[in-house]
Amino acid sequence: MTGRWLATLFLIGTLGGGLPVRAHEEITPVIVDTDVALDDARALTLLATSPQIALKAVVTSDGSVSPTVGGRNVRRILQFLNDDSVPVGVGRALTAPPPPWRERAESLGWANLPPAPTNPLPSAVTLIENTLAQSKGPVTYVCLGPLTNLAEALHDAPAIRSRLAMVWFSGAPPGDAFAGWNVARDPAAAKAVFASGVPIVAAALPDARLLKLDDNFLAQLADGNAPAARLMERLHREARVREHLHDPHVRAWDDTVALLLLAPSIGRLTEPTGNVRRVADFDRDRAASFYRQMVQGNPGHADERPLVTLRAIPSDPNQFQDDVAPFVGEIITRHGEEEWKIVVLTNELHRHLGLYSILGAKMGLRARELLGVDVDQLHVESLAGQNPPISCFNDGLQVSTGASLGRGTITVPDTKTPLAAAVFTAGGRRLRMQVKDSVIRKIEAEISAAIRQYGNLTPAYFAAVRRISQQAWRDLDRRTIFEETLTVQPKR
Repeated sequence: MTGRWLATLFLIGTLGGGLPVRAHEEITPVIVDTDVALDDARALTLLATSPQIALKAVVTSDGSVSPTVGGRNVRRILQFLNDDSVPVGVGRALTAPPPPWRERAESLGWANLPPAPTNPLPSAVTLIENTLAQSKGPVTYVCLGPLTNLAEALHDAPAIRSRLAMVWFSGAPPGDAFAGWNVARDPAAAKAVFASGVPIVAAALPDARLLKLDDNFLAQLADGNAPAARLMERLHREARVREHLHDPHVRAWDDTVALLLLAPSIGRLTEPTGNVRRVADFDRDRAASFYRQMVQGNPGHADERPLVTLRAIPSDPNQFQDDVAPFVGEIITRHGEEEWKIVVLTNELHRHLGLYSILGAKMGLRARELLGVDVDQLHVESLAGQNPPISCFNDGLQVSTGASLGRGTITVPDTKTPLAAAVFTAGGRRLRMQVKDSVIRKIEAEISAAIRQYGNLTPAYFAAVRRISQQAWRDLDRRTIFEETLTVQPKR
């Protein structure tokens, strides 16, 4: 294994014989290079909405779609996903004639998206060079179309090669019997990039091993209010798109590149030959499950919620304290495994079963659902103040959203009027949530009754609070216990 590969794998980690794995706190900076066919649009959606990815730039190439039309449609996608601050660059037109399917590729699905801004876009090559030069660390380059832009950038500015952590390419190496369309479209560019020495993952598999996007699977992807789900519905709404997808040849080509990058456990890479690794294995069932999670606003990893030291959050009642064990199955059935895991972790962090910490956990998960984001994608302002018992709310907010005081993604201003409330912001949207007064009054009445019966802060009082908290954990539905106000923040 070359020193360059060792350095790259040291940076991003490995897990057994699988694909590279990152610690869940780490964010991978990415440039996406695309010829903006429909499968590219889906792949870009996955990458743009992943909490694992910091999208630094998107550039368009001359492939299935012309660079100019592609640039316009990329901006429409990013605008729809509330991510239109990402810079977009346009590649140059090739002298080769366009592919026979270009007219179809430029028309299918796009009419259902809002219009894009009309201000001029920079050159793709210039944007690549500037983005890499200004990056604080190595950048992953995901190429879903011809390698024209990257070849020209490496030729013009060879120093940027050291800024590339890895190139994920939708195709096989030049000269391979199954090199694919992206190589055939610009063979010289492909040869130059593969010969440059940068680490490359050639993400090409036979069509029969890839996902088939049939009507049922697309209906599952579009089922939800997350931005990615709504975008999938828009892109595939037209009958012509469905008819096109019924072609047995059509598969989730570029989608697969994004899935392999985002969910390492669904595939395996070969050992490198020179600077190139290939995809050896691909688990379609796990890929389909992860795809649905991502699009429906429940991303994370293919193994669901990523954990740091544990293999899993236990759900066997025998593993819990005697008074909690009877509630385990009912709570999971009522509220789902994700809420179960969050509240278990919250209780361990908080060091006791507390009403307000449980309410904070339920609120944070509900905010993620309403905004269609995963952990680590929200900024949170808690209105619960810094004094117990209401400040216990903050522990639940941190566990459920991934926002932490240590990373500065949650703020807790001191206040004389604390509320079981918080403001969540993501992608230009602001969500204010507050526990309903009727819920607070019920909690206060139960706590007051416990104080009258057992005295304040006595062992018997804490035992009573534990029982009340267990019942709240089981009975309170996160979909009905909050006042929720969602607004779109004006652009500056």
